[in-house]
Amino acid sequence: MQYVFLLIDIALALWLAINVYLLILAFRVRRKEANPEPLSSFLLERFGILGKSFVSTVVYVVIAIGIAYLLYEIGAMIFT
Repeated sequence: MQYVFLLIDIALALWLAINVYLLILAFRVRRKEANPEPLSSFLLERFGILGKSFVSTVVYVVIAIGIAYLLYEIGAMIFT
């Protein structure tokens, strides 16, 4: 069971690293625009996107880990 939580932690850390990188890239593009939108609307838009991707990331990680755990248990029953 500890491996399940370890995999969840790794997946969420990767999600965080990728999204911080994308946030920095989007901010750099925003700064280069002639008339950038206000910072508050930029941040609200980005955090809305982050919230949606966070939920889908958690759902897919939990489903994948559940399937992997079931396969592990089936393999343990067959080979022991």
